[in-house]
Amino acid sequence: TGSYRGHRLSVISTGIGPDNIDIVINEFDALAHIDLKTKEIKAIGRTLNIVRIGTSGSVQADIPVDSFVISEKSIGCDGVLRFYANNESVCDHPFEEAFIRHCRWTPSAARPYVVNADPGLADRLYDEEHTIKGVTLTAVGFYGPQGRVLRLPLAMPGINDRITAFRYEGYKVTNYEMESAAITGLCNLLGHRAATICLIIANRINGDASADYHSYMNKLIRYTLEKLS
Repeated sequence: TGSYRGHRLSVISTGIGPDNIDIVINEFDALAHIDLKTKEIKAIGRTLNIVRIGTSGSVQADIPVDSFVISEKSIGCDGVLRFYANNESVCDHPFEEAFIRHCRWTPSAARPYVVNADPGLADRLYDEEHTIKGVTLTAVGFYGPQGRVLRLPLAMPGINDRITAFRYEGYKVTNYEMESAAITGLCNLLGHRAATICLIIANRINGDASADYHSYMNKLIRYTLEKLS
């Protein structure tokens, strides 16, 4: 925890995956809303601005490596949000239904949920020259949940092709990662503001990979700090 240009901020590594996010967001919220000595909820809490900066893979040929993608919407395939009451109040049900139908989603997997980033925070991060707004798919794992095959066959063969082809009211899925939907959904339920901005380090359609993603990640960190300050 420190300051940048007079703005107080904290930086934390969450680890990979929505299970870690469930811990981090709930404990951030506890710091903001619970008296840790008395264990009672404070009469007046704090609203947090939470921005995920991470890496991601593009699922569209026209979104190149080393570009910055803002998750205007996130599709959660992890199921974390479904364990909390009133999760439907922050979800886009028609979008979910369209995605499930198009992708022929197996009912034995967690039902996808769709959540919106805080529009004010997403707009602060956006720059037409440097960023792309899109729909981010949050997977619960790295291999099968992202359509990768080693020895185990997939329950939904061809799922990535269907994800790439999906369109709904002008939206398309732009990238894969493993945290955005859980962050956004939990923050929306808890009354915090959340957004995600990711560096594309691989394009899964044309097979490109970033030759120097560490330097571009440094650029993304500096870009985000500038936009938030």
